[in-house]
Amino acid sequence: MQLQVVTISVRSLERSRHFYEEILAFEPEIFYEATRWQSYRLDCSGGFGIAETQDLQRADNADIINFSVADVEALWHRIHHQVDVEEELAMTPWGTYRFVIRDPDGFRLGFVGEPRE
Repeated sequence: MQLQVVTISVRSLERSRHFYEEILAFEPEIFYEATRWQSYRLDCSGGFGIAETQDLQRADNADIINFSVADVEALWHRIHHQVDVEEELAMTPWGTYRFVIRDPDGFRLGFVGEPRE
């Protein structure tokens, strides 16, 4: 079994597009106007998308999507002052670096990568 695509709901497609495309530098792929769904290109077999859901209410929870990145330290240094940081960049018990942020709707996003050599 392989993951096909993960889609999360967002209140404002425009605000979330700015966050994912301008701050995180996700590359847009397909936009489907009928459902206000935007997908993003990833370097893997699965996909990631956002869909506008008016009147969205998110409760605090433990939901998280982790993304593997080639240079997690560079990403951290580029974005940490522009985002809502939940967990700062730190070494994990399994030997990788990881940080966790929240998107504009409160969804938790983790970014994981190998330490620089």
